[in-house]
Order: sequence, then C-alpha cells, then structure tokens
Amino acid sequence: MCGRYTLRRADRVKAIFDAAITPTFEEFSEHGPRFNIAPTQLVPVVRLNREGRRTLSSISWGLIPSWTKSAPKIKPINARAETILSSSMYKAAMQRRRCLVPADGFYEWQGEKPPKQPFFIHRPDDGLFAFAGLWERWKPSPDAPTEDTFTIITTTANDQMRPIHQRMPVMLHEADFDRWLSPENDGGAVMDLLKPYDGELESYPISTKVNSVKNDDASLITGEEIEKSE
Repeated sequence: MCGRYTLRRADRVKAIFDAAITPTFEEFSEHGPRFNIAPTQLVPVVRLNREGRRTLSSISWGLIPSWTKSAPKIKPINARAETILSSSMYKAAMQRRRCLVPADGFYEWQGEKPPKQPFFIHRPDDGLFAFAGLWERWKPSPDAPTEDTFTIITTTANDQMRPIHQRMPVMLHEADFDRWLSPENDGGAVMDLLKPYDGELESYPISTKVNSVKNDDASLITGEEIEKSE
C-alpha cells in the first residue's frame, strides 16, 4: 500500500510534468517542501483538461466516487491494480479519469506487530516521479460545490520492496505519462502499465516520527532503526 509520501521539490513539478498550474495549486505551493503527505490532505495531481493540456491542481487524497449520494466513511487512498477494472468503486475512473501524482519518495512499514519499522523509499537520484492515480468529482447536492478526490494505485512489490512489504505504489516512467493520461486509451489499454517498478530504488529505516502527521520536516528521512527488546 501507500499511505504516506514526500514531495520535497514542489517548485519543480510544473516544469518536469509540463503542466499548467491552476489557481488552487498556489495554496499547496505556499507550504514548501513536504516530507509527510497524508490522506485527506490537499495535494497536487496532474490531469488533462478539455483541450488535452496537462494541468496541475490540488485535490484531496481519499476517493469519493461521483455516483455516491453521501460521503462514505471510508475514502480509499489506494486501489488494487488487480481488481481495478471490475470494482464498482474504481472502474469508471479507470476508464475516463486517470491522473499522475507527483512524488519523490514514499514510506512503508515493515513488520506484522507494533512497533513497525518505517522505511523511506526513493530513487537513487532523488528525482521526481509519478504514482498512477485515479480521480473523481463528487457533488454532494445540487447547490453544493464539487469536490475532487483521488486514490493511488498499488501493485505487487518488486524485488527491492518485497523484504519490506508485499505491495507497492505503481510508479510510472515519464515515457508513459501521455499514454496513461490519454482519453483515447480505455482502461484495458493501459493495464500493462500497472506493474511493479522496474527501475532502481533505495530504501533505509527511519524514525517512527513519520507516524504522526504533525511531523513534516527533513528530520523524518534521516536513518534511524527501532530498538526492539529481546
């Protein structure tokens, strides 16, 4: 799964993803580097507008399907690639509302029982990448404003991730961005992109400070292992 991630260079997203910034993104960029992005928070995603242009805007992490009449108690932050075309929660978004979620690292926890050891995972060059995401637009009532939300797709872990966790977020290569976003491709045509990452990753244990969403600074990604009693 993917429950926390980093975006330390938000100032580079516009250029690297070739996306026009919408006004709502300014709210996010004022916060500067992010070391502990968590569910329910407003974070940037890249989508295509009606003209087929990539746009960058901040929406809430935790999917609310467009067809629901009331906000669900559980807003999925992850969607399993294996069932994404058959699930009533995701199949419509998979067909028409795919997005890119800019990131430069993510966290995963190792172990079945507390205290679990958190790890920071990133590319060796520390560069930006994109999670494969789905978004929805929900309108709670005719007079209420719309609410855009998203979820991150997960798949089975690659060899580097497997010692830490059995699953990982889908990380797309830049060469596949256009194909993933294109409305000319239905969901089935891009299923082959939902696979374990085949590039290099680095991971190392970090402090449990990342467990609290109140902590959001560079100290979270310094190495520190949990001392477990015998």
